[in-house]
Amino acid sequence: MIVYIIPITALLLSFMALLASMRFIFSRQGLYWVFPAIISLLMFFQDLAILLSLGEANITTFEYTFANFSPFVMAFLWYMMVVVFHYALKKNAEENRFEIESRRNRKEAEYLEKFEMRKGRRERRIAEKRAASQASIPSIPEYEAPPDDD
Repeated sequence: MIVYIIPITALLLSFMALLASMRFIFSRQGLYWVFPAIISLLMFFQDLAILLSLGEANITTFEYTFANFSPFVMAFLWYMMVVVFHYALKKNAEENRFEIESRRNRKEAEYLEKFEMRKGRRERRIAEKRAASQASIPSIPEYEAPPDDD
C-alpha cells in the first residue's frame, strides 16, 4: 500500500495545479495561464501513467530511489510555482483606475436618476391631489358683475 502513496500524492498535486491554472485562465490575466495549464495537464497525465503502471506491475516493495520520488518532487515544485505565479500576478496587476471610476460614476448617476424620478413622481402625485381637493370660488353663471364706473 505504501507504494501507491507517493504516486497518488503526486497525482493529487498535479491535479490541484491543473485546476488552479484552469481557474486562473478565466481571470484578468487569463492569457498568462494557458502555458502553465498545458504543463499541468501534461504532468497530470504523466503521474496518472506512473500510477497505472504501478498497478499493472503489481509491485509490493517500495525502493527509496530518486526515480520513485521525482514525480512527487516535480509535482510539488510545480504546484508551488503555480501558487507563487498567481500571487505575483495578483500583486503586480495594475488596476484600471479610469474604468473603475467610470463604472462607479455610472452607478452613482443611475442611482441619482432613479431617486430623482421617484421624487418627481411623488411631487406630481401630491400636486394632483392638491389640485383635486383645492377649494375654489364658486362662479354663478347668471350673475354678471356691474361694469366699473370710471
